Amino acid sequence: MESEHRLQEKNRFRTFLIFALLLSSILNVGFSINSSHFRIKTIEIDSISNKFDSIDFSNEVLNQSIWLINSDTFISKKMQYPTIENIEVLKDYPNKVILVISEHAELILISDLRGTIPVRNVLYKNGLEIPPLEVGDLPTIVVTNGPVEAGFNGELISMIMTFKNYNLDSPNLSFRYDGKKLTGVYRETLIDFGPPVDLGTKAAALGALLEKSKCLGEVRFLGPEELIADC
Repeated sequence: MESEHRLQEKNRFRTFLIFALLLSSILNVGFSINSSHFRIKTIEIDSISNKFDSIDFSNEVLNQSIWLINSDTFISKKMQYPTIENIEVLKDYPNKVILVISEHAELILISDLRGTIPVRNVLYKNGLEIPPLEVGDLPTIVVTNGPVEAGFNGELISMIMTFKNYNLDSPNLSFRYDGKKLTGVYRETLIDFGPPVDLGTKAAALGALLEKSKCLGEVRFLGPEELIADC
C-alpha cells in the first residue's frame, strides 16, 4: 500500500514537472514574440535588380515581431511586383531581416511595329510582358505584321528556354515575324522556322546544330525536327 502511494506521488511530481516545463516554454515564447528587443528595425534587400526599395517592403514588417515573419508575409508584394518569383526571408537576430528576392527570367525583347507607335516589351519566363526599365543582353524579335496568335508568346518561351540548354551566345539571336512565318539570325546563320509552331522542338534541333558546327549559310525547317542546312 505504501509503495503504491509513493508511485502515485512520483507520477504526480512528474506530471507537475512536465506542466511547469511546458508553461515555462510557452511563457518564454510569448515573451520573445512580444518583446521589443525582437521587433524588426532594419530591412535589407538582396537582389540582382535595382527595382526594389527596402523602404517599400518595410511597411509590411517594420516593428513587427521577427518570430512571426516568413515568406507568406510578402504575398501582397509579389502581387505588386509580378516579376518576383520568390522571396526568401533571412533573419539576423534580434531585429534585422534580409529579403533575398529572385525574379522570373527575362527571355526576349519584343518590338511590335504593327501599330502607329512601336511598342517594346520584355517577355518573362512566367509569360509576363512588360516595358523594360533598361535593356539588357537579350535575344530580340520584331513583329512586323499580324495577326499574332494567342499562343505565340508561349512558343517564344519554349524556344528561348530550349536554346538555354545549348552553349550559344543568346544575345546574338534575333528574330522577325511577319504574321505568317518566323525567321531568325544567329551570327552568320540565317534561319527559316516556317510557321511559329513547335518552336521548342525546332530550337532543340537547331541548338544542337549551332552548338556543334559553324554554319555560315541558311537553315530551313521542313517540319518540327526536319531541317535543311545549307552551310
